[in-house]
Amino acid sequence: MNLTRLPAALGALARTLTEQVQQDWQRREIQSRYPGVAIEWPVQFVVDDFSALTIAPGSLIGPFSEIVVLRQSPLSPIPGRLTLGAGVRLGMGANLRAAGGTIEIGSGTQVGQHVSLIASNHLIDRADGRVHADRWDPAKTGVAIGRDCWLGAGAIILPGVTIADGAVIGAGSVVTKSVPARQIWHGNPARPA
Repeated sequence: MNLTRLPAALGALARTLTEQVQQDWQRREIQSRYPGVAIEWPVQFVVDDFSALTIAPGSLIGPFSEIVVLRQSPLSPIPGRLTLGAGVRLGMGANLRAAGGTIEIGSGTQVGQHVSLIASNHLIDRADGRVHADRWDPAKTGVAIGRDCWLGAGAIILPGVTIADGAVIGAGSVVTKSVPARQIWHGNPARPA
């Protein structure tokens, strides 16, 4: 038996157990705060202040989703907030990043698997093209999705975008501009169908 690997193995085991305990606590906390919400675990929540997270009853969060809500961020003075309306369905692997901006998803909206909603982005200096990794762009924040929308699998919704009621976004689309009500958009960048 090679005992030189024992400390590394014990460290890995301790990290795994710590993560499991954190996930179990998180599961109980989320389920007690949001009764009537179905969460298909495992889901990773990173929430620094539960007052910035609202999930209406009848919503479903698919497995392997990652939900980040940071009310306080060193990169932005704009607080993060996430609101899911009644009956919102987040597919498997959904990625919601409400830090430095808000994400609002209206009632009855269906979000396909592996969709990303990103409320903020790093500031890019237009004069020299430099990306500021130390702060987010305050001019373009937030994502608003209306009621009864459908976001196809793998779509990416970028900061500053509003998708109005009843709109459909095609699978794999990258949405960089706001979408009017009851329109179908697709592509990269997304455009009317």
